[in-house]
Amino acid sequence: MTLRQYLILMTAGTALSWIAVGLIVATVDPDKAPFVVFAVFYASMFLALTGTFSVVGFLLRIVLLRQQLVISRHVAVSFRQSLLLAVLLIIVMYLASRSLLNWWNALTVVAGLTIFEFFFISAKNTDNRRG
Repeated sequence: MTLRQYLILMTAGTALSWIAVGLIVATVDPDKAPFVVFAVFYASMFLALTGTFSVVGFLLRIVLLRQQLVISRHVAVSFRQSLLLAVLLIIVMYLASRSLLNWWNALTVVAGLTIFEFFFISAKNTDNRRG
């Protein structure tokens, strides 16, 4: 898959996900909605956030880092970080919807995802030293 194809598919998928989120917000009464509607909402919100952060993060990396890494590395790193940021926001949204969000829950989630990102960074550095 070329970079152009990736960006077109990611942007189209992201747009469809945002449309799904908008339709759910506009048409569903949250007091009467079954669990499945909330699952679809959170899934489409996750996909929309991941796509948005991935494309925007990739474009920012290209503009700001100016070819310090191979383009495929930019894509992989921005996608991984967009997944982590989307997971963070979905967890925070879910906890807030259940009135369970407080500072130590949010801090625990942020710390866990930060450790996860550091794991990937250290694994990449270990692979670079071996090769």
